[in-house]
Amino acid sequence: MGFVDGEPDDDLLRRMSAPENEVPVALPANRVLARTDDVAAALVGLHVYTTGVSFDLALRVRAAAAPSLRVGLNDLLWDSGRRGRLGFLFGLELADGRRVGNVPERAGTDGVLFHQGGGGGGDTAVDQSWWLSPVPPAGPLRVVVRCDELGLAETVTELDGTAIRRAADEVLTLWPWEPPRDERPAEPPPPLDLPPDSWFAARG
Repeated sequence: MGFVDGEPDDDLLRRMSAPENEVPVALPANRVLARTDDVAAALVGLHVYTTGVSFDLALRVRAAAAPSLRVGLNDLLWDSGRRGRLGFLFGLELADGRRVGNVPERAGTDGVLFHQGGGGGGDTAVDQSWWLSPVPPAGPLRVVVRCDELGLAETVTELDGTAIRRAADEVLTLWPWEPPRDERPAEPPPPLDLPPDSWFAARG
């Protein structure tokens, strides 16, 4: 990504990740997205830039329950694309109806970019950063999660897209943006086996 017909696309490159020339606006938008007695998934640390929004997906497992998990948290987040396993499903629906997610079919659509950044953790806690660009339109921003292997049913949480959009006007730009050097397009991931009744498998 970041190239059009083999040539660098500066606008797309500028939106590929959180801009290093800006000081973002932090919003108090921490939310528990889904939970059971032993497992919880939450969205934390939402930061708004002029070109998009960054935040962390936090997974937590009760220590006593961790040994009984069939798959480790790291595998659920980072190995599903390589082996075709469902893993942890994570997606967003913008107020204008556009959808993106962590499966290849939802990785980017209609000019929206959504991908993971750095992350790490262990048997009971994992944190994974995410980047959404552009700034979502005014209206509800729906966050959808599902993880059958953790017992987390498909759950929808609404965030205030209007507040996010207003925050973008308060971002401090330190100096003009400059394109990165030696940017190369990435190989697309293989398709995943998705539950046919899920939001993540629906088209449109």
